[in-house]
Amino acid sequence: MSRISKHKFDTVPFGIAVGILGAALGFILFGLVFTFGTSTNLATFFHDLLYGITAMYQDKVVTISILGDVALFYWFIKKEWYQMSRGILYVVICSVPVALYFY
Repeated sequence: MSRISKHKFDTVPFGIAVGILGAALGFILFGLVFTFGTSTNLATFFHDLLYGITAMYQDKVVTISILGDVALFYWFIKKEWYQMSRGILYVVICSVPVALYFY
């Protein structure tokens, strides 16, 4: 049984990279929305998150990052890039214990 690929980027390692980038993008987007809502800047958000000042938001940051990857997973499944979707799913599965830890 051979792997059928429609595109050269339809690989699991590339999917893992896209999943990590998607999680990072979700993290940045959450930070932007948070800073608009609290009238602070991103540097303050990162500082507070790193030093646990906003510890009640740590699980929400990870959850929003995971949701960004879920959207990417859905989009690549619709495009029938199954290996890419598999790599993104690996990132999602590895992110769930982190979200549970912070919850």
